[in-house]
Amino acid sequence: MKKGEKPMADIRQYENQWRVATFEVDAQSEMKLSTMLRICQETSEKHLAAMGVGYEKLKADGMVFLITKSESTIFRMPAHGEELRIITRPQGVHGAEFYRDYEFFSGGEKIGYVIQCSVAANTETHRILHPRKFAVYGLDPSPNGTTDHVLSRIKSEELPFLGERVIRYSDLDYNGHLNNAIYGDIFYDFVPGGMLGKKLNRVQINFVNESLLGETIQIFGQEKEGKVLLYGENSKGRAFEASAELVDRKKS
Repeated sequence: MKKGEKPMADIRQYENQWRVATFEVDAQSEMKLSTMLRICQETSEKHLAAMGVGYEKLKADGMVFLITKSESTIFRMPAHGEELRIITRPQGVHGAEFYRDYEFFSGGEKIGYVIQCSVAANTETHRILHPRKFAVYGLDPSPNGTTDHVLSRIKSEELPFLGERVIRYSDLDYNGHLNNAIYGDIFYDFVPGGMLGKKLNRVQINFVNESLLGETIQIFGQEKEGKVLLYGENSKGRAFEASAELVDRKKS
């Protein structure tokens, strides 16, 4: 911390409000997975800003957070017009990874839970920074202790080719690469057999390396008895990997 600076607030949790818009639901009139991931991104950014370390501050200091893994447990996807309450809390550090979770509520009903891990990286070199770098801000990265819910790699054998996805300008975010939330749409678009008539109970997506403008992701995957494995490869190798549990809406 620089001389004369005051320690910034250590906020253990942050609450965000969200009303599900028409363009945030799918053909089954339920909120899309990509919307859930966008809400998480927005909520965590608001929390960091409230602590005085928002995106602009970190970028000016040569640092950026990159989400590396995300697991969503969905009890019920909300419909258009539902008013949501999202509570996020830091969940400690494992190695270089910062963990954070999100609880989704509609009224008093808990409808979803997301846990994510991120790394801090240098904006110029892209080198991963150790969490102790955060000490300069006077913040404890583990104000609520450390979670035992650690997300791991998703292992899979070679899977059938499903198709390709070209990265376009509208896919990019402020870091200049494919926004992580869009992987939720890619998952929906490439699930073998499609999402119509299906309900998503759980999904983990690992963001292995960034995809840039003009790159093509080759996507491979399969579905067996409601268990889905999916992965994508770009010019640098594995781009993302996903595992999920789907159920037939008629049986759920």
